[in-house]
Amino acid sequence: MSFYPSLHVRRFGLVALLGAALAGCSTNAPTPSSSAQGVSPAANLQRDRLLSRGFAGVASHRAQSPGWLAPDARKRRIKTLIYWGSYDQNTIYVFSAKGTNPPEKGQITTGLSNPERLFVDKALDVYSTNLGNNTITAYKRGTTSPFLTISNSVNTPTGLTVDAEGTVYCANVGNDTITEYPKGKTIPSLTIDAFAEYLATDANDNLYASEGSNVYEFAPGSTSGKDLNLNIGSPGALEVDKSGNIIVIDESSNAIDVFPAGQTQPSEKIPVTAGSPFALSLNKKETAVFATVEVNGGFILQELAYPKGTTLTTKISGTTYGEWPIAVSPDAAL
Repeated sequence: MSFYPSLHVRRFGLVALLGAALAGCSTNAPTPSSSAQGVSPAANLQRDRLLSRGFAGVASHRAQSPGWLAPDARKRRIKTLIYWGSYDQNTIYVFSAKGTNPPEKGQITTGLSNPERLFVDKALDVYSTNLGNNTITAYKRGTTSPFLTISNSVNTPTGLTVDAEGTVYCANVGNDTITEYPKGKTIPSLTIDAFAEYLATDANDNLYASEGSNVYEFAPGSTSGKDLNLNIGSPGALEVDKSGNIIVIDESSNAIDVFPAGQTQPSEKIPVTAGSPFALSLNKKETAVFATVEVNGGFILQELAYPKGTTLTTKISGTTYGEWPIAVSPDAAL
């Protein structure tokens, strides 16, 4: 597999120097180069926050009730929710997906420590990778306490995805691996050598990973990835729809690219004009893509009509809300 250090370096170039601050960090983790050419504003922002806080994050938490959704409401027709994480505030903010700047429905703070990526699985459980304490935590819809915490082999976790069978995949930039956890398990069943930072799965449980300048596809159970040879400058966050089309952020051009299944050239290259796109999530009906966008040191949430949309519109703005992690529920969770 090709080894391209640019993405790893520019986001976590000094992570080895802070390894002692991370619980469970491997002592023999490789030391990346300190070169950081072509750093995007969003990447700089996150790296600066990581370094300045030594991965410690914010100690204070807001008081929370046992759940943000009434028990009877959980039995009603499921509506789309937006989960927007704040790395600095150790919080996941929950919003309705209806309208622009919808009211906040609730918050999750328990178990979170610098949440880095979010994902909602088929069962509507919300997962978070936590850089501050090297864990993955999972929450039932409407609750604020984790029902599952994974720490074994979790090492500076970033990328996160869950397939249709409930298998959890975590990208560990602390030791350049992807670890696979069967549904409900806390011990990895498979470890892939790769320094991927962004992950996704498709309807056939294939795993996709953005690694440097490439996107790789891993068949279920395989540790060897196939380079998809996508014509893209610097692939970031990605999703795969039910037809196998790949939606991926090109960090080098501040655009969202759409690659038809099996093709190496994008059919669409949609510019993100508000700022630097960082993360994205596709809803269950595959009618909308939500993207977090860094603007002047803060973040807004934008929406793109899918698959015909060519322009993003602002969905949620406000400095008191989230940063880069984003997920929607129900989502395109296969």
